Amino acid sequence: MSSSIYLDNSATTKVRPEVVEAMLPFLSESFGNASSLHSQGRLAKEGIEKARQSVARLLHCLPEEIYFSPCGTYSNNVALIGRARFAEANDQGRQLITTAIEHPSVIGPAKHLESQGWKVTYLPVDAQGFIDLAEFKKAVSKETSIISIMWANNEIGTIEPIEEIAAFAQEKGIYFHTDAVQTAGKLEMNMGNVPISTLSLSGHKFYAPKGIGILYVRSGVNLMPVVFGAGQEKGLFPGTQNLASIVGIGVAAELAHKELKESYKQLRKAQKTLTDSLLAIDGVRLTGPTDAEKRVPGHVSVGVQGAEGEAIILRSDLQGICLSSGSACHSGVIEPSSVLKAIGLPREYALGSARISAGRYNSEDDINRAADILSNVFKSLRKQPAAQSKT
Repeated sequence: MSSSIYLDNSATTKVRPEVVEAMLPFLSESFGNASSLHSQGRLAKEGIEKARQSVARLLHCLPEEIYFSPCGTYSNNVALIGRARFAEANDQGRQLITTAIEHPSVIGPAKHLESQGWKVTYLPVDAQGFIDLAEFKKAVSKETSIISIMWANNEIGTIEPIEEIAAFAQEKGIYFHTDAVQTAGKLEMNMGNVPISTLSLSGHKFYAPKGIGILYVRSGVNLMPVVFGAGQEKGLFPGTQNLASIVGIGVAAELAHKELKESYKQLRKAQKTLTDSLLAIDGVRLTGPTDAEKRVPGHVSVGVQGAEGEAIILRSDLQGICLSSGSACHSGVIEPSSVLKAIGLPREYALGSARISAGRYNSEDDINRAADILSNVFKSLRKQPAAQSKT
């Protein structure tokens, strides 16, 4: 639909034209294998190293601390399972601390480690998705060797207090990983100021292609591989590199770094317009942080009283708006997501959850039109509970 308005940028983003343009030569003329010694191989390697430098500028770190992976999921798995293998090999404690609202690519490895005898502590969160720092510190024991807490939640937009968590982990000498997939191009990420051990990104969240990710590994931090092959990416992600996509994510990172302040301002404005419009509707409730500054820029998540998430998506799609929901139908039963359960959102709102996430290609007119359309959709689907009869 040519007139549709795409507001599902937390799920994936459009590849920028500048990124496509940079990738094309590496799909045709400069197609070599970066492991080859000939001229084509050298050109490929130069393209990869240039991209590594661009990503390093985005994260304010050293190029040699950047590893290219197949996606954010792979990065999270290597950061956790790879570190766990190192901990086991060096007789470190076998406790992992994470949260109840992590992405499945963190929860999955955590469950796997539990099955291998690890103690995993899943920190609860409050009604806005924040961990309690005091409770977090109490959970740390002499057996804690891994902490993994996401920088920002994909579903409700909560920005966790990463600086304080990282500082505490450093003080205790504990490895700290953060899933930062939702933050690239939206928030400043300075590894010189925040003592994170490892950090994961995914290209398709900030206008690079799908199928390419990043794992930042601070110098001196040790991981062991979980996939085996040749020595590409220092053995952490072995296999012939995805050359064109690596070039693409490098360009996307460079642009994200240059345009951060501009993008932040644009996304905050869109966020306010959408929030003000949707919360004016009776029976629509914000999920996640009430303070916009503690929510990912451009991100709005709500629960619509008595509605169904799938109905919201489909009705909005018919009106030309693309968004997503945190509730889904499984075997004929509609259930809210684990994140919405973790924050204790009442079921009558959780089943009607909607996530609206703006991006760089949403004009001010788009946002205003979307706010009007979604207001009408939510009003049409909202169902107030039937009044209880008096006895």
